[in-house]
Amino acid sequence: MFRCHLLVVMAGMPEIAVRAMQNANIPENCQVEFEVAASLADLPPMAGRKCAALLLNTVADWEPAQIDAQFGRDTRLVICTDSLNELSPDKIARACRVWPLTKLDNYWPFFCQHFLEDLYKQKELWHTRNCLQTVVDTMPGFVWFKDMEGRHLKVNQAFCEMVGKSMQDVEGKEHYEIWGVTPEQYEEGEYVCLETDKAIADNPKPTLFQEQVLHSKLGLRQLETYKAPIFDEDGKMIGNIGVAKDVTEEYAYKERILLLSRTDELTKLANRRYFYQFVDMHRRKGSGELTLCYVDLDYFKQLNDTFGHQYGDAALMAIGELLTRAFPKDFIARLGGDEFIVAIFAVPEREVLVDKLEKLYQSAREFFRHDICFQHLDMSIGVASTESHAVSLDTLLQRSDNALYYTKKNNRGKYTFYEDIKDKMTFQREFHQ
Repeated sequence: MFRCHLLVVMAGMPEIAVRAMQNANIPENCQVEFEVAASLADLPPMAGRKCAALLLNTVADWEPAQIDAQFGRDTRLVICTDSLNELSPDKIARACRVWPLTKLDNYWPFFCQHFLEDLYKQKELWHTRNCLQTVVDTMPGFVWFKDMEGRHLKVNQAFCEMVGKSMQDVEGKEHYEIWGVTPEQYEEGEYVCLETDKAIADNPKPTLFQEQVLHSKLGLRQLETYKAPIFDEDGKMIGNIGVAKDVTEEYAYKERILLLSRTDELTKLANRRYFYQFVDMHRRKGSGELTLCYVDLDYFKQLNDTFGHQYGDAALMAIGELLTRAFPKDFIARLGGDEFIVAIFAVPEREVLVDKLEKLYQSAREFFRHDICFQHLDMSIGVASTESHAVSLDTLLQRSDNALYYTKKNNRGKYTFYEDIKDKMTFQREFHQ
């Protein structure tokens, strides 16, 4: 531990007491300085000197305020007197100990030894607390110690800055008092860390959590929190320590990156990669029912070649919006080029799906007629369905693609159901027109 320095002042004490104090055994890392005088008045100025203890023969007249002014309020006062009943209550209250002045010849070494040991332990405790607070204050993120009732016993400065309150306004307070939520919100347990506190109590071991906390001014904050249990000397859990980092902005950035990785930049629909991920995940959790509508623009290449890619991009964005309106509850993706896919996690009645497709065609053709550049555009669609997991996504996608190919070859600008033409599919597909 750190070296500690103790200044012990003895005023009016008998020689035997002074010798006992000076001969007491102290730890190697402790240095004791003694200042001995016949009375308080004979002591040198104490300004700038931190006095750990004052042993005072109360024969001289003194007042508690005088002791505080001369030595400091933290100085531990030992009153040595044979006339305890003559001391006022405020003088007794100022003392940490009262010793008899006489008839202690054989006990002075015992008294002095234990008193110095106590002073050393107090100093060591201060150093320990100071080291702990220094560690806590210099740690990244914010730190707290809570008891089992949820009161914050100690926090660091970063915690105070996060909640916008002083340390005095935080320590000893519960979560809702600190974060500015109502007691009702706290009791409901949403966004107040109750679940993770309970998790630590049920399974007392260090654990990493992802938490959301409702801040009265900053709104919902995302925290990455490491919590560990604290035990007493009997092994009983008495609270927990938490170290948290506000990752709200980091999470928002990650979500943005994730969204960009899943999204087609032009149409803002899902891209091909995310189409596979999302549909596979949904099918693993669901019944396996799936209907795919494979959409392809007719004469799209001619549009790009004649009017330029900006008109082609406008057509693609319009088709994406039309598909979103026609299938608002279903998953839509752009597979690439002028190809789109609609995933319906069900096998709808033929009449219901046909009605949606007819309305889609009507909306699309109204849009195509709106601009002379788009008057030759049209859509072809292939539809395939399955009611079980036995048919893989790749197989179903191939079936819808085959139905689309059949449409483009035999009935361009219309839609075809794979079930209606599967027996006719005796040819090998070479390429899309």
